[in-house]
Amino acid sequence: MKPARIWSVLMTIPLILSCQDDWTFSADGRYELSFSADSVSLDTVFTGVASVSKTLMIYNPNSEGLRFDAILAGGVYSPFRINMDGEGGTQIADLEIPGGDSLFCFVSVNIPESGNADMFQALDSIRFVLESGNIQSVRLSACGFNAVRLRGLRIEHDTVLSAKLPYLIYDSLYVADGANLTIEKGARLYFHSGAVLDVAGKLTATGAADSMIVMRGDRLDDLLPDIKYDLLNGQWGGVRFRAGSYGNELDYCDIHGGDWGIKADKSDLTDMKFSLRSSIIHNVKGSCIEATGCRIEVGNSQITNGEKACVDIAGGQSDFTFCTIAAFSLWDAAGQAVLLSDRRGDDMAPLIGATFRNCIITGRHNIEFEVDVEDSIRQSAPYSVSNSLLMVRDTADTRFHEVVFEDVKSKVFGSYNFVDRTARGYSSIFELDSLSPARGIADSLSVIWPVDLNGIPRPPVGADAGCYQYKP
Repeated sequence: MKPARIWSVLMTIPLILSCQDDWTFSADGRYELSFSADSVSLDTVFTGVASVSKTLMIYNPNSEGLRFDAILAGGVYSPFRINMDGEGGTQIADLEIPGGDSLFCFVSVNIPESGNADMFQALDSIRFVLESGNIQSVRLSACGFNAVRLRGLRIEHDTVLSAKLPYLIYDSLYVADGANLTIEKGARLYFHSGAVLDVAGKLTATGAADSMIVMRGDRLDDLLPDIKYDLLNGQWGGVRFRAGSYGNELDYCDIHGGDWGIKADKSDLTDMKFSLRSSIIHNVKGSCIEATGCRIEVGNSQITNGEKACVDIAGGQSDFTFCTIAAFSLWDAAGQAVLLSDRRGDDMAPLIGATFRNCIITGRHNIEFEVDVEDSIRQSAPYSVSNSLLMVRDTADTRFHEVVFEDVKSKVFGSYNFVDRTARGYSSIFELDSLSPARGIADSLSVIWPVDLNGIPRPPVGADAGCYQYKP
């Protein structure tokens, strides 16, 4: 640095110090602070787990500086903590804000467990005690969930997870060969990042229309004020059925936000790998359903927003009935709705059969049903689509029966089949729009599925395709 430049910098230091010396502070009771909010509500948290911080801005709108202490009314017993000017705790003394300036206050909470209650509220306030003796307050609130914590649990014997308290699952939950894990209706399983429900034995998850079993990530806070982490994919692993796992049953389950939904490993086709009924698999980073060389049944279910694919079938036997299979990922380019193939990587898996009946298969692309098999069997590949709404180019395929093909030149195709997808804060809604061509095209199989996923009765004749019957 040139000597003249050094001298210029040195000359500014006394000026800055002089400005600081000119700051004046007043104890006049007429002067008070102002705040960006009169209350701070933190995101819902699990008990015993510290929350992320919320920011409260403290302003001094006066010409004179103000000195004050910040004290949590609950004292050392408060579950809340504050941090200002580099200091944290339940009480911070000798804080200063020059006239016209502001200060950040960071608020967090760590709520202890409280008996057997499920969800409860924690309340407190920050008391700002000014040098004048004036006291101003900002209210604090947060909701806490008690939860049963499971860390790397290995289930060796038949076990039941009740709905009494939610489960917070770290590492993974492993069901060993020969063991049956039963999950009761209304149970909620919150998986930490990377955690998986890994089943070598058997899973029986039987929810109900008014008390679905929920499997999701454990982030309860918000990414942005109007976007919760629960709307993001990749928040946890997913459900995996190992090669020796058979007879798995999932009814009224809501599985969302994972790296994948359900993965089913290659198995003997004589036994059912899994049955998925009246359930939702939604918004995953990979595929919602990835089945390799096994036998599966899926009915009356919403399979939506897989980044890789919604349904990825490599070989085996699969049957889908009254399903809404739609690829409209919110955050990334959506994968295809359905992908059928006869291999998984280098491992061949012969396609024995795949049927789609009374389904909606749609997405952002003009081909949402792709068949990737060896050329020698392409013309005889054993799949069929019937009484369904289908987004595909090849409308001459003889394996399509009583199918309504989506017309991208019309006003109602793709996402326009459904009600406003952003009406509930980015949570995709796949209930049918009144103008959808999926209405009234299903066959008589509605006698087997007399009500839709919302519990709305299907007519015996002229039911709608997909898992949702239109209701005005």
